[in-house]
Amino acid sequence: MDPKIQSLLKELEKTRHIYWNISPEVGQFLNDLILENNIKSALEIGSSNGYSGIWIAEALSHTNGILHTIESHKKERYALGHENYKKAGLLKNINHILGHAPEAIPKDEKYDLAFFDATKYEHPQYFEIVKPLLNDKAIIVTDNINSHKEMFEEYLKIIFEDKDFNSEIINIGTGILISRKI
Repeated sequence: MDPKIQSLLKELEKTRHIYWNISPEVGQFLNDLILENNIKSALEIGSSNGYSGIWIAEALSHTNGILHTIESHKKERYALGHENYKKAGLLKNINHILGHAPEAIPKDEKYDLAFFDATKYEHPQYFEIVKPLLNDKAIIVTDNINSHKEMFEEYLKIIFEDKDFNSEIINIGTGILISRKI
């Protein structure tokens, strides 16, 4: 990874608690997942200040891929995320969308990876909209599965009962759910 990007990520880690960012361990996991699976198109719901998007887009820069990332917080987070993507030199790999998911999800795209890290009670809606937009063998990564377990009851029921996916919880960061499309 470019030292400039590493330095920016370290700087952003200092404000992790303010912007509800993923842990560096989860960031590295996402980066590796993209590279190992040669992912070309990713969707992120919940950009915040751009920390997770930098991890994702950095990997996509090696696969000639693109990240479509959605943030609804216009006052601060959207602009901050955009500035951080620019500092990382990753704007060519990012389509940064100001809007509210699920409405703002680009429906004319197909995705190899979807990363859900936004309003927890809306996850069933995200899944309903994103599922038909997923390529074969696509992966959904859902953050905060352990830390917000009670908020995910409906979502977990839906995803674990869906015969088109194999899902498992991985205990890194605040817990992530990996759901692979069969």
